[in-house]
Amino acid sequence: MSGQEKLEGTAKKSLWSDLAPRFVSALVLAIAAFAVTYWGGAAFALFFCLVVLLVYHEWVLMVGESRTGLPALIGHGCIIASLLALFFGFWQAALIIPLIGSGFLWLARCSHARARWCGWGLLYASAFGLAILSLRADEAYGFAAIILLFALVWGTDVAAYFSGRLIGGPKLWPRVSPKKTWSGSVGGLVVGTALALGAASVFGIEVSVKLTLLLAALSILSQLGDLAESHMKRLFDVKDSSNLIPGHGGVMDRVDGLLVAVVFAALFGLAFGEGNALASGFLIW
Repeated sequence: MSGQEKLEGTAKKSLWSDLAPRFVSALVLAIAAFAVTYWGGAAFALFFCLVVLLVYHEWVLMVGESRTGLPALIGHGCIIASLLALFFGFWQAALIIPLIGSGFLWLARCSHARARWCGWGLLYASAFGLAILSLRADEAYGFAAIILLFALVWGTDVAAYFSGRLIGGPKLWPRVSPKKTWSGSVGGLVVGTALALGAASVFGIEVSVKLTLLLAALSILSQLGDLAESHMKRLFDVKDSSNLIPGHGGVMDRVDGLLVAVVFAALFGLAFGEGNALASGFLIW
């Protein structure tokens, strides 16, 4: 075997070496997420409250703050209080609490740049928690909305991973994420949208042009969320938000795209739904 062939073989092995841990981790997380989404109620709220707390925890460490420092304690306390308020129906308090916590981190500690970053992180994590709990709380379409978003974002992520590695080609944004390609992005968009539309048909939701365009837009937004987190990691010179999930890095690495898609789906549902029926506004409009 020539030296060139050995190099190509090593590169190919390296390219796929992380596939097994990625698959196992993704399977375990998917089963857990589907189970709590099916159960709904307190199980769903507790699971995603933990996810949101871990996202903020990783954010705090990424920007260089202490895990037991004031920004960490304030942020975690505000997240728990906000999600509890939402769960028990006090949505005004649920919205105000993260704003107060973020305001403190921006203003009361204005000489600390890292604390201001934690203020943004508190809003980032809280928005995810409030949005996903609000969508699932819709009795008519809450379960369907969350499953569609799982199918959309995870389908986009998996298809982008494989199509990007198999097809290759021009890089999407090499300065931010050198491994992502345009072929991966387009493949993710097509497959993720198709899977979400398939899930919609299973739930008896009309597969319309409007819904297709909305899901495609959310797929693109989820990819932008992934790129935004990659950009943040480069700013703070870290490879992954943590090493909690084998093959994936941290919780933030796993939910960055889902976070953005869920928040925008909830905002869309809020604009077009009636009352607290955010999932209905998102899917039936």
